[in-house]
Order: sequence, then C-alpha cells, then structure tokens
Amino acid sequence: MDAETTVLDNYVGERVDTMVDAGLLDEVYDIYKPGADYTRGLRQSIGVREFEDFLKTYLPDRMEESNDDKAMKDDLRKILGFPKDDKLRIMLEEAIDRVKLNTRRLLRRQKRRVSRLETVFGWKIHHIDATECLLSKSEESWDAQVVKPTTEIIQCFLKTETESCHDSTLGKSAERDLWSQYVCEACGNKVLRGRHEWDHHRQGRAHRKRTTSFNKAQSREKQQEEVGIAEITS
Repeated sequence: MDAETTVLDNYVGERVDTMVDAGLLDEVYDIYKPGADYTRGLRQSIGVREFEDFLKTYLPDRMEESNDDKAMKDDLRKILGFPKDDKLRIMLEEAIDRVKLNTRRLLRRQKRRVSRLETVFGWKIHHIDATECLLSKSEESWDAQVVKPTTEIIQCFLKTETESCHDSTLGKSAERDLWSQYVCEACGNKVLRGRHEWDHHRQGRAHRKRTTSFNKAQSREKQQEEVGIAEITS
C-alpha cells in the first residue's frame, strides 16, 4: 500500500498529534532515564530520543517540587497549553516536530527499500494507492480502494500457490538464488545478495576498474613470489 508522498507527510503529522493526545508523552516519561544511551535498544526508537533534551530541562526542576509520577505526567501534558513563548512549550513542540520529521524520513527510506525489492531483486509487488482514502478519510473509500483490491490480490496469490505446488522445487531453487550471498573480493569483500544484484554489480564501471587493478596486483604478487622462490632454490 502506498500514497503520494505529500499526502503521507500530512498523514504522519496528524498521526503523531493523535499519538501525543493518546498518551505518547506518558510513555516517553516512563522510558526516559537520565544519562542513558539513546543510540541503542528501545531508546533509539522514533518517538523517544527526540524528547531527551526537553526532559533533561523539564524533569530536574519538577523533581525538586514533587516525585509523584502521576502528577508529573499530568503537568507534562499541560505544557502544550502554556503561552507560545514559554521555553518548555517551545522545546516540547520542537521535540514533537522532530518526531514528525524523523518519521517522514523513515517513510522515504521504506519506500526506497520497497522499490529496491522490485527493481533489484525482481520481486513482483502489487501497489495499492491509498491517496484518496487518506484525503477523504471515509470508510467507504478505504473498503473500495484498499480492502477490496488487497483481498483480491491475496486470494489470487493463494490460488496460484495451490495450483503451482507441483513446481515447488523450481520455486525453492529460485528463492535460494534470490538470497544467495556473493562476495566481491576486488571491491573490498563487498557482500551482495542474490544473483540479480551480483550480475548488476559486475556490470558496473567501478567494479570493472577495481577488478582490473585487483588482477594486476595479484599478478605482481605472483611474480614476486616466483622470483623469491627462484632465488631460494638457486
């Protein structure tokens, strides 16, 4: 399922706002730990690390007044109602905006990865355009343009799988080739997945140049070894 990028961007913004209203700040508060490493584990997730700077400023002052987690969470939600020039509100809104920005970046990476599965690995991918559904926000549009075609695709897939069971050996062979690992020694032991990606890599100009240099270096090393052996035996 996909949609126009601008429409998805707007949807992401609305979705993050909904998450904030539904209790995202409470979850972030529970996860936050002063001095923790925000580059690993759950804390590196989008929607957590963006609030670190804000919480570093907010919590020390509040903890001097109260250690009641419930009261602190309630006060945390009230910050968005503070005057627009309030420092805490500005920091909190900036954190929320970073969540939206990072989510949009993730969205673009995912779209590129799906495209790569299709163009590089040769996957047959069905595209369901949900642009109109996201714009109209109607259940009827969702059912007609997303649910119905998706159901038809799945049913067709299951039917095809049943009819092609006798050819399963060939299918498994193709699947193995899709995920076979190839290592290009000439390109610094670069790892490539699948025959298609390997063939595409070998046709590249950079690979051919490195291969030529690599072969020349190998040839020189072999000649030096032969000279060394000849000197030892003479």
